[in-house]
Amino acid sequence: MNDTGSTFVHKQREASTAPAAKAAGSVWSNGWPSLLMAAVVIGAVVYSFSPRPAPNFAPTQIYPDRILVNALAQQGSRILAVGEQGDILLANSADGPWRSATKKTVRGSTLTQAAFVGDGIAIAVGHDGWILRSTDAGETWTEVSFNDEGGDPLLGLAGPYNGTVYAFGAFGLMMSSTDLGQTWQRTTLNINLPQKEAVEAVPTDDDPFATGGMADDHGDRHLNAMTQAKDGTLVLVGERGLILRSTDAGQSWTPVDDVYAGSFFGIEALPSGTLVVYGMRGHVFRSEDQGLSWTQSTDPLATSLFGGAVIPDGTLVLVGASNTVLVSKDDGRTFTQSAADNRNGLTDLLPLPEGGWLTAGEGGLKIQRAIGGERS
Repeated sequence: MNDTGSTFVHKQREASTAPAAKAAGSVWSNGWPSLLMAAVVIGAVVYSFSPRPAPNFAPTQIYPDRILVNALAQQGSRILAVGEQGDILLANSADGPWRSATKKTVRGSTLTQAAFVGDGIAIAVGHDGWILRSTDAGETWTEVSFNDEGGDPLLGLAGPYNGTVYAFGAFGLMMSSTDLGQTWQRTTLNINLPQKEAVEAVPTDDDPFATGGMADDHGDRHLNAMTQAKDGTLVLVGERGLILRSTDAGQSWTPVDDVYAGSFFGIEALPSGTLVVYGMRGHVFRSEDQGLSWTQSTDPLATSLFGGAVIPDGTLVLVGASNTVLVSKDDGRTFTQSAADNRNGLTDLLPLPEGGWLTAGEGGLKIQRAIGGERS
């Protein structure tokens, strides 16, 4: 073949291979985004299933100023707070941080009271006869008792007195435990009624906390608080002026009448041996003879009082409606208002070593100082 023929054949081959090469380049230039996307997807799948450390999520924030808190309890540095919807909060300082305790059984019933009854052993009680128990200083709670049919509420806790813990509440409900709250027995109040005409009950319209009924129906009244006098006498208080005394470890009770016809919500035992009861409309009475007789104290306010605490130096602090904080330094004889007035009611408090109080109530938990020095 001459040079002309060779040149022609070579050009024919170039002509035939050029479109194929051009097509291959076109496929690559047009298809690389798809290939890149496929590589990204494969890489993401591999990363999704590959082991890697767990992310550091922020701990659950508890806002203790946004819930109703009914009661406080303290042992050492551990503080417990209980309230609505079965909430149980705990902290190692009044400043927090506060966190929720673990309950093995979750319910929506309100908790009304809590107390430490042994080393690390705590009990909480509430509506529907609900009783919870903790053996690890409030970290975890086990249900001991609950009435699925909506039983009467438990309103208070006391003890252990001579080895017995008491839980009590509406319509004379009384329960006792001799094993630090592991088991409970319901008891009937054995009341020795005096042979005399009882004081006339305050009209229920005047006492919103009263259930009605006859003045001498002591065993059907709401039971709110109990303490032990220096000589071992148990003193139990409740609605419509109820004051009961027991000198035989709760086997029988004798009423103390003619003190006040309105409801009592709490009772405190002072280091001096004086007992102080308090309740509706700011009524406060003190006794120096283990609850046999009572004298009315001087209270500057007529607001209902719901909770109290005694500081080791003997100072008595009572709290109540409208952010009332009353302080007595003379064995419960006179009181002064020591907190700024506001609409939130207080139900309980704990004195703080550095001064002031951790208060509980409608506004949740708050650290308060005497007037002029409050902080939340």
